[in-house]
Amino acid sequence: MVMSKTIYFEEKYGVNINQFKSIEEIDSFVEGKIGRPLTVVSSSSNVIDRTGNVLTVKKYDIEKMLEKALNS
Repeated sequence: MVMSKTIYFEEKYGVNINQFKSIEEIDSFVEGKIGRPLTVVSSSSNVIDRTGNVLTVKKYDIEKMLEKALNS
């Protein structure tokens, strides 16, 4: 079963993810396609958070917000 996260990879490189047996094989394949070694970079940026969300997740105290709205 192919997971949806592999669809972009498969379409971009015209391959079936099932032909690879390991992450190392995928890394080697991609390095061959881009013509340089892959590098590890920090996942933090001002656009994407550590968990990979494009929009950051915020936690709200709904009870406090409701109480404030009702009291005003």
